[in-house]
Formats: sequence, structure tokens, C-alpha cells
Amino acid sequence: MIIVPKNLPLIEKLKAEGINITDTIPEGVKPLNILFLNVMPEKEASEAEIYRALEVCNRPINITLIKMSNLFYKNTPQEYMDTYYQDVAEIMEQNQYYDGLIVNGAPLQKFRFEEIIYWTQLKVFFRWADEHVRSSIYICWGGFARLYYSYGIDVIRYDFQWSGVYTHKILNKTTPLIDNSLDEIQVPVSRPWGLPHDEIAAEPDLEIIAEEPKIGPGLVLCKGGKIVFSFAHFEYAPERLASEYKRDTEKGLNPILPHNYFEDDDPNKAIKYTWGDSCERLYKGWIENYVIKK
Repeated sequence: MIIVPKNLPLIEKLKAEGINITDTIPEGVKPLNILFLNVMPEKEASEAEIYRALEVCNRPINITLIKMSNLFYKNTPQEYMDTYYQDVAEIMEQNQYYDGLIVNGAPLQKFRFEEIIYWTQLKVFFRWADEHVRSSIYICWGGFARLYYSYGIDVIRYDFQWSGVYTHKILNKTTPLIDNSLDEIQVPVSRPWGLPHDEIAAEPDLEIIAEEPKIGPGLVLCKGGKIVFSFAHFEYAPERLASEYKRDTEKGLNPILPHNYFEDDDPNKAIKYTWGDSCERLYKGWIENYVIKK
């Protein structure tokens, strides 16, 4: 069961999909309390992906949507943000403790982290989260930002956008984050960045769980499970990469055709949805072994 802010517009749509979602905590139910800092431009689409990913965990999970303070939004109506999202400043002032935190990405690849207008505020929030959240998962740009903040490890910048579904090898089978019976997982990637394997491997606090040979680590765990870095989009809906490809094509950006995504590599044919199992394993592993058991 997923519990979301009161009267959230997505509720009826997701109910029609069969998602167990509500805006009221049932009497006698004690849910896990998870913050979701949604930095992606298409807020509702990103919310829906996270709700679907968490619903398969079969746990009551209460989601608090949060946003950076004092920002104005152009891709999502400001009224929507002000109605359903709380400012991180307000959350920090309340001094409450949370079971989990999810921070996703943003299309900010043209900027270095220090150039982002809310970088100082984000660093303050990272420090607060370390003290007030049991376990956090940072997705794509959120993962790169958190890795840079905590360990000073910067990204490898490419002059093109990696896009598609890439086979990641499981390097560490001792962790319960991903089922240790697997040798590899399929994961959607959409980013112009990679990461230096050697720098991460040399950091004693970090474990590389899964990696793609060309673009580097895709899933990294801070020892003890305090932080999960997911540099890919396990949660992506089947049509998301197609939508991004169409958008960038219409903008004249000449994007690469998403790898291992369309049947016969033909964008006019069906999408191969091959990563649903990987997504379910990741979020179940995170909830059951780090959010709850830690």
C-alpha cells in the first residue's frame, strides 16, 4: 500500500492500473515513512514510477513529497508543487526522523555541481538526512551529486547521451541489495556521464554492486546500507526512454537510438520491457534489508 498526499491527482489513474494507493493512513496501520525529493522536471511521471516501484514491496509506505525551497517551476504548475510538496527547509525544521529517503535526478548535465543554484541548500539537506534518515537511495543525477558531495568523486563527461537498456554485471554477491543468485541485471540508462571504477573501488566505504563495462558502476552501496547509489533508472516506466528519444529528436539533438530497447532496433516497433524484475529486486532489497532491518 502506498499512501500519498491528500487528493493527489495521480490516485485514480494508478488505482485503475491496479496499484494499491490511498491518501489516508488506515486505522491501525503503521507505515514506513519515506521522503521523496523529486528533482526530475516531469513531476507526476516520476512520482508514478516511484509509487509503482515501491508498491510491489507489499508494505504500507507513507510518501512525503518534498522540494527544494524558494524555487519556481516551469515544467510543473507552481500550484501543484505548493499544494502537494513540502519545502526541505520545513522538513528539516520539524526535526523528525524517517525510515527512508529517495532523491532522483535532474537534467543538469551542462553544469558542474557548484554552479547549481540550490547546491548549498542541497548540501545542508544531505547532512540533515545523514542524521534523520535510516537509509537513502539516490538515483541518477541525485546519485552523482551525493557521491561528489560525500567522497569528492566527479563524473566522466561524454559528448553524447547514453540511452538504452544495458546489461550490468553483478560484482558483489554478498549484499542482499540485489538477489545474490543473479549474475547480471538489465537496467535503463539515460545520461551523458560515467564514473571512474578505480576511484570508487579505492574508497573503503563503498562497494560496487553492479557495473556495465563501458559506462562504469551502475549500483554502489555505502557499507552498512546507509546510502544506495543507483546511477541508472531501475524505476523507469516502459515508455520513458521512447518519450525521451522522441523529445530529443524533435528538438534536433540527434540522440542515439536507445540500446537494446526497441524490437529489431526499430523505433517504430514495440518496446522490450526487460528491466521490471531488476526494479522489483532492487526496491524490495532496499526496503527489506536496509530501511527495515538496519
